[in-house]
Amino acid sequence: MLKREQWLHLARKLDWEYSYVREEEVFPEVISGHPWLPHAEWQEWEEAFKTSYREYVDNQYEKDSAVYAVRDAVGRLKDVQKLAIPWINGLKMHAAVLPLAEFTGVTGNLRGARFGRDSAWRTMATFGALDEFRHTQIPLLLLHELVRWDAQFDWTHKFHHTNNWVAIAVRHLFDELTMGQNAIEFHIATNVVLETGFTNLQFVGLAALADKAGDHMFEKMVTSIQTDEARHAQIGQPVLATVMKHDPAYAQYLLDKWFWRNWLLISILTGFSMDYLTPLEQRPYSFKEFMEEWIIDQFVRTLDEFGLKKPWYWDTFLEELEIYHHMVYASAYTYRATLWFDCAVPSPAERKWLRQKYPKYWDSMAAVWEQIEERWRKVGPGSENEMAVHGTTMVTFCDLCQLVLCNGTPRKNAANTLVSNGRKYIFCSEPCRWIFLQEPERYANHQEVVKRILTGEAPARLPDLLTKYFQLTPETWGKDMYSGNYEWLSGKTTGTVSE
Repeated sequence: MLKREQWLHLARKLDWEYSYVREEEVFPEVISGHPWLPHAEWQEWEEAFKTSYREYVDNQYEKDSAVYAVRDAVGRLKDVQKLAIPWINGLKMHAAVLPLAEFTGVTGNLRGARFGRDSAWRTMATFGALDEFRHTQIPLLLLHELVRWDAQFDWTHKFHHTNNWVAIAVRHLFDELTMGQNAIEFHIATNVVLETGFTNLQFVGLAALADKAGDHMFEKMVTSIQTDEARHAQIGQPVLATVMKHDPAYAQYLLDKWFWRNWLLISILTGFSMDYLTPLEQRPYSFKEFMEEWIIDQFVRTLDEFGLKKPWYWDTFLEELEIYHHMVYASAYTYRATLWFDCAVPSPAERKWLRQKYPKYWDSMAAVWEQIEERWRKVGPGSENEMAVHGTTMVTFCDLCQLVLCNGTPRKNAANTLVSNGRKYIFCSEPCRWIFLQEPERYANHQEVVKRILTGEAPARLPDLLTKYFQLTPETWGKDMYSGNYEWLSGKTTGTVSE
């Protein structure tokens, strides 16, 4: 019997020359990607893991067995019920977004599995597609039992199929990132920018917080996913190296575009969890500190290795790191009925911690929360007063990222406009406007929520928008976690919340 090292290379490298069609017909540029190069330019494509199918199956079986074991030991309903209320709501948020993102990744990897320019690349992309199926199924499996306890957990499955404004924004990102891309852009945008950079923050940083929060099921879920991400993240680097060799300007454009697109969503998904939905005593670091370690330090070193520059808007990004997710969280709280998880007003102790971590703009954010506090004081606590402390006018959304116009600060919003082909567009930031201008044909006809209301596609009345368009119900839409019943609001204590 041949040893592994004697047959693996032959099994991975199965390309051949075509005799009855042209190579350009087998791998058309529109779906294989730019720059189009003959296979001779790709035949040295290699990645570190060099996994065989048998090894892949054995490894995945062991990982799944470990997940099931943790679920059976500490992941039952009674275990989740012991967790802090804010953390449980962060779990609801992640439970909904993860399957959507991972499931679309199946399509992206399958595109690489067919149109990647080297057989070893195509093999690893095939494993990547199987990975993404697994990543979709894990949260659906682990959190299914929780639906009978809390109907908001049903959004783990339902979110993908709704027109909730967050779902629209998430689909807009991941449909373009994974389903609407050629193989080259997919693997650079996903494997290099998202998985080498941001998912380390998401899966490693959040796993550490889950451990401190006592949620060992979530900890095992994300670390098990991350072991796969680390492997198929390696697909992107040799793709990027070849693109840098032949068209470095295009490689820089892809980095600039996808860093910003990914940053906006991760800052909300991970920023909410780290700075607002993890109990204060269990927060070792702020979201900003995690970003400084995983992105500003480690990911930038990766860019240097490839000869890439920081994105042109880097100073804007550093400014947004101080304020953006705080702005979105305040908006999310104000319009919490449009969500599928609950939010809370940060306590005085939490705001003191946030001021220490984000001193540059926190005074402006503190003023926002003081206004919300005053409204609760005026109407008094109680679920019957929820809508009295809730936004009533429709917010505006960015025509590029589909998120609320929350860039900038409470004193100076960064929104800007553009007129193109007789139509007026509004963007949350200059980078979003710049991305639109690079590929207007890709983005021009997508309608954010307000435009859907104006054209009659979505209802204008908030109750109808929530129930008929967002598919929420009074049982599942977001509320104040404590119905405004904060002891520190009445002056009885300082920095604590009555549960």
